[in-house]
Amino acid sequence: MAKQILTVSELAEHLSVHRITIYRLLKGGTLPGFKIGRVWRFDLEEIANWMASGKAERELIASDGNLPDDQNDGVVNGARADTLSSSPPSSPGRDTRQRAASLKHPSRT
Repeated sequence: MAKQILTVSELAEHLSVHRITIYRLLKGGTLPGFKIGRVWRFDLEEIANWMASGKAERELIASDGNLPDDQNDGVVNGARADTLSSSPPSSPGRDTRQRAASLKHPSRT
């Protein structure tokens, strides 16, 4: 049987994480992968072994603080989803722009 080799995007989708998380794990030297030229590739069997060893969960949490969506049991960034506010965070946009404009043009208020 031929080995199944994945790209960064395919692996990110397979693990339900962002592509940047894959690159963080690679930079940390914890994710089993290899390069062909300048492009990373991953053997699905090695990834399965890495996940079965228990290292995957620890490294994913250390990498971005989150488990994949299907493993977080309602916990988002350390807080239970039912305790999070449903309103969006306030945007500093207008005040920040006014302060920046006043620094450039002191005569404006």
